[in-house]
Amino acid sequence: MSTPTRPAWPGLAVLGLGASIVPLDFAVNVAFPAITAAFSLPTDAIRWVAVCYVLVYGSLMLGFGALGDRIGYLRVFRAGLVLGALAFALCAMAPAFGWLLAARAVQGVSVGLTLSCAPALATLLVDEHERTRALSAFGSLQAAAGVVAPVIGGAALAWLDWPGVFVFRVPVVLLALAGTPWLAQAAARQVRRTGGGFDAAGSVLLAAAVALGLLGTALVGPGYAPWPALACALGGAGAATLFVRRQRGSAAPFMPAAVARDPGFRRINAAACLVQLASFAAPLTVPYYLLRGGGWTPMASGLLLAVWAAGMLAGSGAAGRLVPSLGTRRAATLGALAAAAGLAGIALWPERPHAPLMAACLLLQGAGLGVFPVAHADAVVAALPPSSRGVAGSLSMVARTVGVVVGATLWLGLLQAAATQAASTGGEPRAALMTGLGMVFWGATLASLAAAGLAWAAGQRGEDG
Repeated sequence: MSTPTRPAWPGLAVLGLGASIVPLDFAVNVAFPAITAAFSLPTDAIRWVAVCYVLVYGSLMLGFGALGDRIGYLRVFRAGLVLGALAFALCAMAPAFGWLLAARAVQGVSVGLTLSCAPALATLLVDEHERTRALSAFGSLQAAAGVVAPVIGGAALAWLDWPGVFVFRVPVVLLALAGTPWLAQAAARQVRRTGGGFDAAGSVLLAAAVALGLLGTALVGPGYAPWPALACALGGAGAATLFVRRQRGSAAPFMPAAVARDPGFRRINAAACLVQLASFAAPLTVPYYLLRGGGWTPMASGLLLAVWAAGMLAGSGAAGRLVPSLGTRRAATLGALAAAAGLAGIALWPERPHAPLMAACLLLQGAGLGVFPVAHADAVVAALPPSSRGVAGSLSMVARTVGVVVGATLWLGLLQAAATQAASTGGEPRAALMTGLGMVFWGATLASLAAAGLAWAAGQRGEDG
């Protein structure tokens, strides 16, 4: 690769702005109670606002990353921004819940395009020996967007009701699109994949396997018949089997077979799924604790969630130093343990909200979540060849998707089960909410501890890469 002649920060700022469409989606979490009320939904149904969105971009991400490896990361990134502006407008104008879910699916396609190639472009803005710092800076920019997301979400909710949490992102993606010329030099440094064209059929099989697997997970829970979930699971397993067979006979597989079979590589990716599953409990369920249980305003709730995102910002920034000095395995383990400690603290929250305690727990949990993804992304990038940076960057995002979907199903299911049990026995709704939150956050603590164990057992792959 040629040495960069432009400063990296303008390009990183453009990438951070474009990729901010994902952390800015935490603004939607603040509006969950409002959306639930606007469409007269049961609590458990709101998860589909998250699930249909992340299911779409999670299933398409690796295929779009592989496409970027061949046709260019910048072209894919730009296409995602254009589609994103349309998707946010459609979400805001949705006249019914079904229309909102359809618009969220369009938003998922735009995120899949944008995020699949953004990390790869970030690594091309700097020399290879500064790769980890570029990934850390990229993670910090996303975390910074997460800091302001709940605050902006609370303000937008108060101003425009729930459509406001989508409207404010239209100018964000248009501004990022206007700044993409700053990425042209980085795009020119891309090492294109050769020795085989883009495997469209393989990408379709992979997307079907991921989508059906995640959909089957989302269909598990009270009020759902077992057959649709079972059918999705079987269909996903069949698509995954066909994809693996196709990859084994491919001259240009998505990733080298030796990497795909490496136990350490599998463990660090499994750990990433668990960390994201555990961490999604906070933005998903804390608004219910504050708005329904504590009587907080949307703005106050958003400000507290901003503390959680501030912890992510601090953790992402520190990861640029921690990962090179400790190595990916130790840094990832440290991040998962910090997240577990914060989640355990949340499980101990009293019935009456106590702002300093809540802020401390959310800050610690967010810091751990900020460190872990940088270590994970660095390990994945180091394990794959430079011509597969699109797949590498996408893989780290897919781990987040799997965690979010499973977490949305599991955590909201626990809250709904607690509410149902209270209703059947004449219990107080507030007590039922506290019981459900206790189950959620102790379960999330255990998941994060398991992630720490997997990260430690992942071995040394990529630590010196």
